[in-house]
Amino acid sequence: MQKPTKEFCVVGHKKPDSDSICSAIAYTYYLNKKGNKATACRTGEINKETEFILDRFNFEKPELLKSAKGKNLILVDHNEKKQAPDDVDQATLVQIIDHHKVNFSHDKPISFYIEPIGATSSIVAKQFLKDPKVELTKEIAGLLLSAILSDTVIFRSPTTTREDIIIAKTLAQEADIEKIEDFGIEIKKKKSSLKGLKIKDIILGDFKEYDFDKKTIGCGQVEVVDLKEVNEKEEGIKKELEKIAKKRDYELLVFLATDIIKKGSKVLFWEKDNYMEKTFSKKPKDNSFYLEGVMSRKKQIIPPLTKTFKE
Repeated sequence: MQKPTKEFCVVGHKKPDSDSICSAIAYTYYLNKKGNKATACRTGEINKETEFILDRFNFEKPELLKSAKGKNLILVDHNEKKQAPDDVDQATLVQIIDHHKVNFSHDKPISFYIEPIGATSSIVAKQFLKDPKVELTKEIAGLLLSAILSDTVIFRSPTTTREDIIIAKTLAQEADIEKIEDFGIEIKKKKSSLKGLKIKDIILGDFKEYDFDKKTIGCGQVEVVDLKEVNEKEEGIKKELEKIAKKRDYELLVFLATDIIKKGSKVLFWEKDNYMEKTFSKKPKDNSFYLEGVMSRKKQIIPPLTKTFKE
């Protein structure tokens, strides 16, 4: 992977998750050790899970990026413009490191590294593992391990690769974490409770937008250890979905409540047309259905919807 050699800001996507934040911090550390001047940044508030991870391994949360204007940017864990800082066009893009589908165009050649792997943090971890000149500290190893466990849903997500698991085991040794799965569940429990959260915040807490020609869809996701709290809030979530969708003029707005123990997702949605039934061949009941085995927005929700919208 080509290394930038100028001062820059490393930033993840809007509504940052643990992989977005942890990969930014770890890659910033790596680049600084290689003689660059780098700052880890974020474009929004961190969630409870990420806060737990940072506290566990003694890291401060990244600097809030209020404006990208005039900055040299490295984007991690995303490549779509809608997920980048609002004024990204006024910045200089230096590099992108990601593991999502490519929806990117730029008027100049840049270093673009993408890999079909479970987490951006796995890609960053490989930089440390193959470079003996940069020490992989216990703290950095724990940070990267946590993000991999989060993004792969403790290796339950279909996005998980064999390489993610091998890397995670190596990181666990460096971080002195013996029981990886138990540690992963501990991490996930920090994010799974919906108590005290406004319904709007539940929907938009882990949220991404996607463009299909002139149509925009939104998709939020929450991971839980059971669906009880979601079921209790279902009607309120549906009403809020409609409100958000109409305000933002979404063609489709989807909310996934993913049960990480039973390995499936309850799907609630609002749509202008019959997109969800057409895509998933499942008859909805009051704009809702359950998808057995579906845990990944990136791999199991967005690709089939992309196909539907392109037909």
